[in-house]
Amino acid sequence: MTLYDYIYVDFEKVVSLYSQLTGGVIELREINKEQAYWEDNKRKYDLKIFRLEAGGTGEDKSTSKSVMKPHHSVLTELEEELTRRGYLVDLTDMSKDQSLREDSLRRLLKTKLFLKVRGRAVIEDYERMKSIAQVFPEIVKLINKSGEITIEQSPVFLEIEQQTLRLASKIKSCKDRNERAQLEERLKNVKNSTTQLLESANKVGVVDQWVLDGFKTWIDAFLPEIVNLRIYPTNATADEQVFGHLKKAGFQDTDSNSFHFTYGSMPTEDLTMIGIVTSVPSEGADSFLPLIEFEKETLADHESIERAFRGVFRGFDGIEQMIRTCRFPRVLVHPLTVYRSVEETMPPASTRRFRGHKGGA
Repeated sequence: MTLYDYIYVDFEKVVSLYSQLTGGVIELREINKEQAYWEDNKRKYDLKIFRLEAGGTGEDKSTSKSVMKPHHSVLTELEEELTRRGYLVDLTDMSKDQSLREDSLRRLLKTKLFLKVRGRAVIEDYERMKSIAQVFPEIVKLINKSGEITIEQSPVFLEIEQQTLRLASKIKSCKDRNERAQLEERLKNVKNSTTQLLESANKVGVVDQWVLDGFKTWIDAFLPEIVNLRIYPTNATADEQVFGHLKKAGFQDTDSNSFHFTYGSMPTEDLTMIGIVTSVPSEGADSFLPLIEFEKETLADHESIERAFRGVFRGFDGIEQMIRTCRFPRVLVHPLTVYRSVEETMPPASTRRFRGHKGGA
């Protein structure tokens, strides 16, 4: 038996694919509950001449809605169906001798729709990076101030401060001009030692504010709400990776702070990702040139206008390529599921004693 810990699931895509493969329909059940409360607020007044009823009956309604997602067995069944029908390329057991650079493998990926990969992972949450950049100057101040205080409380620094006080006291009571000048020189040297000691603290460099503002603008323009997951099939080559964007709604732990605290930006355990292959870049230049139709001697007026407008989009291609970072030998996918899995095994004798352990002497 394999036990799965699902970290991310794109349920809408999973439901669509599962229905296509099996012909079945997965029901996303929506349960609505409504509660109503009635309150009689009538008051009777007898004014001898006529009777009056004031107030009335009030009604207070509240509704709640819950959505039942498909059971996780659907996810494993989908993976099994994709594998059985030959839609899935499995790279979870890549050896160091294998590579994403292999031409045969890249041709295979271009003909298959799905890819499964396992390895060390890197998670890049750009919104989180932006929020850290906004408070980075204050964080730097805190770290550097903490370092200074640590030095100021050290025995060496305290001894230098005592020397400063003793020399200052001697200078104040000294009447001899020459001796006073010597003491003042010694005091100056001791104070320089204090300054040098404080400067020796390991300090975090200050980043110019314009850099931080530009970083925020860059993310807002090109990477809003983007969370990248990069999987490295082998540790042999760091530039070989399969990556894709994780939508916030697909995380099983929807609290991003909790997620990052739990897993970190570089999880220590291998993660498995199944995704739809969306881009397998070639090693050489792309031969597809969509604006080549306008490369002729004469253009009609409407063709010139179209070339100008379409040229604006192509002009930004260079920047967008830097953002997507999908270049050879990387492979880009649309992630369906991200999880950890473990096989059921008999634990070694050294760990069996912890089962059901209740403590004791």
